[in-house]
Amino acid sequence: MNNTPAEVDTNDAVVVTGGLGFIGSFVADAFLAMGRRVVIIDSMVSSVISTEPYDTNPNCTVLKISVEEYFAQGGGFTGAERVVHAASLVGPAGILRFAGRLGHDIVEACQLVVEECIRGDVPMVDFSSAEVYGRSGQLSETDTIEVPVDYSVRIEYAIAKTLTEAIVANSRHRGLRAIVIRPFNVTGPRQSEMGGFVVPTFVQQALQGDDITVFATGQQLRSFLSVTDLTRFIVEHMDEALESGQLIYNIGNPDNEITVRGLADLVREMTDSGSEVIYADAKKIHGDLYEEAESFQKNPVLVNAPAVGWKPQVDLPELIAETIAYYRPIVASRRAAA
Repeated sequence: MNNTPAEVDTNDAVVVTGGLGFIGSFVADAFLAMGRRVVIIDSMVSSVISTEPYDTNPNCTVLKISVEEYFAQGGGFTGAERVVHAASLVGPAGILRFAGRLGHDIVEACQLVVEECIRGDVPMVDFSSAEVYGRSGQLSETDTIEVPVDYSVRIEYAIAKTLTEAIVANSRHRGLRAIVIRPFNVTGPRQSEMGGFVVPTFVQQALQGDDITVFATGQQLRSFLSVTDLTRFIVEHMDEALESGQLIYNIGNPDNEITVRGLADLVREMTDSGSEVIYADAKKIHGDLYEEAESFQKNPVLVNAPAVGWKPQVDLPELIAETIAYYRPIVASRRAAA
């Protein structure tokens, strides 16, 4: 396959930036399963899988390169069928080492993608975050966004995502065809604990027999969404969403709300683990820059997505069971190698 940006054929292809990452890889896999051509652009900074599954697939081209490098080296989206812009630094712990340049990197990549999509009249979906709300509660697409006064790294991330939303919104006046997704606590197989994500962390701790580490009070309320439900929205409902004229789409599962402590207990029970659930200081694990989310309760109000025919399907026990099934052989392999 072509392996330099200027030579890559994007005609009739689905371009997935961040296509080796957690969400991006599921999106790429779903389109490939439909027989579609896919071009993956990924810097490998937040990747969760190798290129091996794609190396022998004639419908897939993988470029291990950042979005910025892709365009600097002559890449474009000529004739692309759509762009899924999932490339981003992610995770409450994963973003910390990029403090002070995190915002620039997120915004620059989005701006480049937007300009090329306008130039080629290619529709796109941009991934924002539920972090943009900056507050707690039932969070609706029409709610006002708040910016907390503490400019932590987590707030830098939230502000950057907010700015990408504004770029996409105002670029629609310049001919851009696009929607913005605000995902709520997406999780499932492949998600890495290295970013500080709670479900893969708890699952692996339980399978390994380690203490399950709960931060703060453990009473934080989160609504967990299956990555397959999120992927289904993009694959099956993106076109209707573009035609609707709505910009922002909360994608989450309010029925899967649970406290973080409740999640730890549920994971312990479902893995039949002897692990203890303990309360830990996140800063001692992830460093002084780590902060909890501003949202004590982060529960999505779904309006725009159901209006185009989407609704979540995977309940919390099934979602945890899928994650356990994915990580069980990985943990067993680690033990065998130890």
